[in-house]
Amino acid sequence: MTTIKVFGEHDEATRRLRDNLTRALSDFPLDNRVVEVSEPNAIRADGVTDTPALMLDGDMVVEGRVPTVEELTAIFQNRYLYKSKLFRLQNITVPVDISEPSGNALVFAWQLAQQLDAKIEVVYAMDSIFEGSLPSASGFLSSYKKTVQTELDAFIKDTLKKIEVDYQPPAQTPPTPKNGDETAAPAIKSTVMYGFPEEVIEEQSRKADLIVMGTTGRGGVARNLFGSVSTEVSQSSHCPVLFVPMEAAFHGFKNVLYASNFDSLDALRVKQAVAFVQRFGGRVHFVHVGPAGEEGLDLERKLFEVDYQRSEPEHPFIFNKVIGDDVVEQLNDYAFQHGIDLMVFVTHQRSFWENLLHKSVTRKALLGAGLPMLIMHADDDMKGR
Repeated sequence: MTTIKVFGEHDEATRRLRDNLTRALSDFPLDNRVVEVSEPNAIRADGVTDTPALMLDGDMVVEGRVPTVEELTAIFQNRYLYKSKLFRLQNITVPVDISEPSGNALVFAWQLAQQLDAKIEVVYAMDSIFEGSLPSASGFLSSYKKTVQTELDAFIKDTLKKIEVDYQPPAQTPPTPKNGDETAAPAIKSTVMYGFPEEVIEEQSRKADLIVMGTTGRGGVARNLFGSVSTEVSQSSHCPVLFVPMEAAFHGFKNVLYASNFDSLDALRVKQAVAFVQRFGGRVHFVHVGPAGEEGLDLERKLFEVDYQRSEPEHPFIFNKVIGDDVVEQLNDYAFQHGIDLMVFVTHQRSFWENLLHKSVTRKALLGAGLPMLIMHADDDMKGR
């Protein structure tokens, strides 16, 4: 819950600040507690020198003037942009099933973490020796877990050796690249957990800032693109999920396709995606997905322009619309023609993405793109909100 303090002495300016705050919270709802401070000694005790003033969780954001409703809304948006998982990106979780595709996802994640200065946790879910839905309490299970942990660490070591990174478990410190550049190496932690893969990954997503998964694998983690586990994770994750096809290699994200429709247009997620792309010096291709003759597209473009400009981009964005009987095939064609490195889907209440996932032709088309895809949910990927 966010504590919002309003400082003032019941004058006209303070009343206007309170009214504007109420309207801004209506435009940008968040779990909050508003405290009004009017006693002079209490105002001074909080370090306020000029009223009216506004403080969020102990941080002074406005002092000596009345901000507009639009300014207050932007303050809330930007504040939660900085708290969003995709903006922070300190912890990356990589679920693996000790297969070549999941190894490729691990390499991709390591190179991504190296550029973002993030940590990696490699997770393996043990679900093969269960009694019903509960793990066995026998000593065999404990012994088997140690065996799997050894196999997992060997898998990580062999996988990272391909990019000349020396991983020595248990990894309490960052692994050492063979070129001697120790400062750029992400720290790695390996974990074997009991449970069904989709449940383990969903629980891990609560503390992770990003999940990186391979899109083809043996049995457990992702049998095929949007197979049973990856489909479930894409819908239930509490953080953004990056799906990495077997043939994908990390070369940065110079051109990023941000696919959306009116339902999934979300100002804060636009800023998150733009801020993420900026870290790679990339350009956003905002591609609207909708039927022919759709109205309101000009308004969507204006909204996107406003949100993008507030993010102060270094590269101009490109705005386009795709239509057709098979929208995702159109997206793939656009990606091919414009050299797209990453496809971003921002969902609203998960319905847009869920509708796409349940079309077999969509699965086939997305598989054919061979591009990494980042899934962001507009309703649950924040910390501290």
